[in-house]
This record gives sequence, structure tokens and C-alpha cells, in this order.
Amino acid sequence: MLFPREGLLSQFGQPFNDTIRPSLPTIAEPAWFAPPIDVKQDDGAMTIVFQVTGHSRSELRVEASGRNLFIWGPRLQRRDQEEPAHRAMRVFALPFEVAPHDLHTSRSGELLRVRITKKMARVSPDPTAHAA
Repeated sequence: MLFPREGLLSQFGQPFNDTIRPSLPTIAEPAWFAPPIDVKQDDGAMTIVFQVTGHSRSELRVEASGRNLFIWGPRLQRRDQEEPAHRAMRVFALPFEVAPHDLHTSRSGELLRVRITKKMARVSPDPTAHAA
């Protein structure tokens, strides 16, 4: 079996497998939760807009870990009471590392904007640059 029966996100804490990252930059459980509808990128940041129709601000949580952005939603109803309840979740694979303090979110109507500040490469001065 290529994917586990519970879905690709059955191991919630695990990062995407790098071999599927290019072909599957985002995935959700359930599949309809918070689809990304726009992505803009410049030298300093990436902004991703998600459609969160029908979800209140209090139901949504945004987190980052490594190269993954997580959008958590409302608790899902389970058909089988023996299964543990879990929250709706979307994972968006990023092309760069991100830390939690790099995230800035805003909400406008049914849209959730997540701006991710890119980590700038530290440039250390060359000690020989000023040598004569």
C-alpha cells in the first residue's frame, strides 16, 4: 500500500517525504479544508491566501515547523466513537525553512492570509576584504 489507510497525514508530526514534496505541495484532511487560492512571493516573504469559508477565527490555528506550514481547523465529527477525535488540518510544503516567529496572519472575510518572512542568509564580512 502506497499510503496508509488513514491518509497521508496519519503521522501528524512527521514532515512531508521530500520525494513527494514537489508533486504534492499541499494536502488536507479532510481534502476540502482551507484550500490555498493564491501564493505571492518576493525577496523578503511569501504570502499564501487560504479560503476558510464557514470557519471562525477561534477555530483556526496557524503553525510552522521546518519547511511545513500547518493550518488547524475545527474538530471533526467521527463516525466511529471508538476513534479519537482530531481537528481538520492542511499542510502546505514550503520551499524554505520557517520558524514560528516568521508567521504573520490576517483574516479578511472568508480569506486567511499567511505571510511568511524569509530567513535572510547571514553575510559575514570577509576579514581580508579591507587588507591592503
